[in-house]
Amino acid sequence: MAPPIERVLLIHDYAGTRGGAELLVQDLRSSLRARGIDARLMASTVDPFDRESAPDYGFRGSVGSFRALRETVNLDAVRVARMVIKDFAPQVVHLGMFLTQASPAILPVVRGRAVVWTMHDFRPVCPKGTRLLPDGQLCSHPVGLACLREKCLSPRGLAPRMVQLALLRRWRSAVDVVVSPSRAFAAVLERHGLPVNAVVPHGVRIAPFAPRRPGELLLGFAGRLLPEKGVHILLGALSELPSRWAQVRLWIAGDGPDRGMLEEQSRRLGLTDRVEFLGHLSREELERRFQAVTIQIVPSLWSEPFGLVTAEAMARGTPVVASAVGATPELIDDGHTGYLVPAGDATTLSRRLDLLLADPAGMALVAERARRTAV
Repeated sequence: MAPPIERVLLIHDYAGTRGGAELLVQDLRSSLRARGIDARLMASTVDPFDRESAPDYGFRGSVGSFRALRETVNLDAVRVARMVIKDFAPQVVHLGMFLTQASPAILPVVRGRAVVWTMHDFRPVCPKGTRLLPDGQLCSHPVGLACLREKCLSPRGLAPRMVQLALLRRWRSAVDVVVSPSRAFAAVLERHGLPVNAVVPHGVRIAPFAPRRPGELLLGFAGRLLPEKGVHILLGALSELPSRWAQVRLWIAGDGPDRGMLEEQSRRLGLTDRVEFLGHLSREELERRFQAVTIQIVPSLWSEPFGLVTAEAMARGTPVVASAVGATPELIDDGHTGYLVPAGDATTLSRRLDLLLADPAGMALVAERARRTAV
């Protein structure tokens, strides 16, 4: 009989709670500890974190011009991993994201332990991590010359990342089990030569259900303000809503490099009085405030590997309208537990919102089914 698992090392590029992947890793550490397992996190120190989300072991990362080189071989991550393997002696090593800071060079260090790799993005098969071309279309090309031809990366940017992926292939045998959170994500990874051993959807927290306040019509978006998140499509859809919904407001929770551009778009469309940029919210504050949201919108342009925001909204009992890309159709049964619209289509999104706002009883039924699905 195998000995009980007592020590687990989690390796992830970032601590803190800046994105869904980071929240999942924090939840995993907490859940393992609640089961009596000594779970420790090794992460870079480049992102902010508080005492609760701090890594147990930190290594130097980079956000500057040398980041591409450090992504290929991060000697400090290798040093820290060696120390942790020797002193902590984990029975299981759980890898999350490690290609944007820690580098594939940690794989020979953890070889010989039981190593599980849970995928979070497309970095193992796409240097940008999104499989989105500059024109917003989904990429179907193998990594390599197509990255230059489509102008996704310059030769200088692509070269170290091709080396990184070559090192990943060389040392990937150190990984025993590769896990995808969705069938759609697994299919893409396998099509590009990365076999997946198991599909295990991410878990979500289930908060007490709070009925919506009658009379208030509030749309909500939560996520990083990046081009692939499609917030500009959502603003366009809001501007196209019929005048009878002039009282509908939109909360945008999150921050990122596109915030200034989106605020300017909001002004240009005459939506300043109807759109509120909330900035980054803690998970607790987001849950508290978004209990008031009538409909949550997930207008992603990229193929979401899972869609944590979608699952959390369903768990909250909030009707979701989301782009029919990536794993989202696995989470949402269109018209039954939520609503799917074509990615990048502001007009269709606006029409769907128009129909839903006019049918509060139908939305309540869908929200009830969605919460049951999430549970």
